[in-house]
Amino acid sequence: MTLEQLRILQQIVELGSLKRAAEALHKTQPALSMAIRKMEDEFGFQILDRSQYRLQLTSRGKTFYRQSLSVLEQSEYLKSLGRQLAQGDEPLFRLSYEHVCPVDLVMRPMCEAQKRFQATEFRIRGGVRFTSLKQINEDEADLGIGPWFHLFHSLGDLETLPLMSFNIVLVASPSLIDVKKIKRADDLRHIPVASIMETEFSFDNERLTSYQNCVQHFKTRDIITLKALLKSGIGWGLISRHEIEDELKSGELQRIILDDTESEFSGEVRAFRRKDKRHGAVAQYLWEQYKMIGNEKR
Repeated sequence: MTLEQLRILQQIVELGSLKRAAEALHKTQPALSMAIRKMEDEFGFQILDRSQYRLQLTSRGKTFYRQSLSVLEQSEYLKSLGRQLAQGDEPLFRLSYEHVCPVDLVMRPMCEAQKRFQATEFRIRGGVRFTSLKQINEDEADLGIGPWFHLFHSLGDLETLPLMSFNIVLVASPSLIDVKKIKRADDLRHIPVASIMETEFSFDNERLTSYQNCVQHFKTRDIITLKALLKSGIGWGLISRHEIEDELKSGELQRIILDDTESEFSGEVRAFRRKDKRHGAVAQYLWEQYKMIGNEKR
């Protein structure tokens, strides 16, 4: 059995006659008839019923034909895959993003890239607390999306795209504390705090949030656990506002507003990548898509 025989069968079934199939394929009718006969001889059953004016599939032929369409579809996919790889499309693309950035902003360009670059395997990793920057510097990701501070330029030769601003807010469950009674940072020191674990970067330490010098800490490496800790009333803490919009509306979590220090922090989210790497077609396409998003947000 060959793919050519399957294509001939497809044309005969779709067009309903040898004559029309032969015209479409630019072959003679006897050549098409011989191709089908060879398949029938190979498998030992009749695929086409020739007793009627219009060629019809036999009952076993219908089952065979359904599967043959799947084979032809896979064949076309394999051809497309080969052409994309020959053009230099990356076989693997790695993206790392942080949860200060809404996930729908990250995924919108990825959905379009998936359709355009079907030969590419995409690996997407979410993280927190500068993990994207770390993975870009260690060549564990091709594109990073996360919070950006200008001192990051000293950590590597990076190209960046501004995407959006973000807000981190101070919150607690009403089951933990009455937020109306919390007015100063010192009021929080005797209450447990929940936070994301620090990285090894020199700038990422307790001095950035000095009021977290509390009696008890609960630390985690992921945003889902942090959110669960806050909602359960185990501790108060800082979290991206977009992660808890529903909980703020329902009252499950409440803002803590302090009189003597900041209770909300804003920052900038950027896409970033290394300048010293060769970026292929997938990387360039996604870079342009995120650039458009950044322009829309301004």
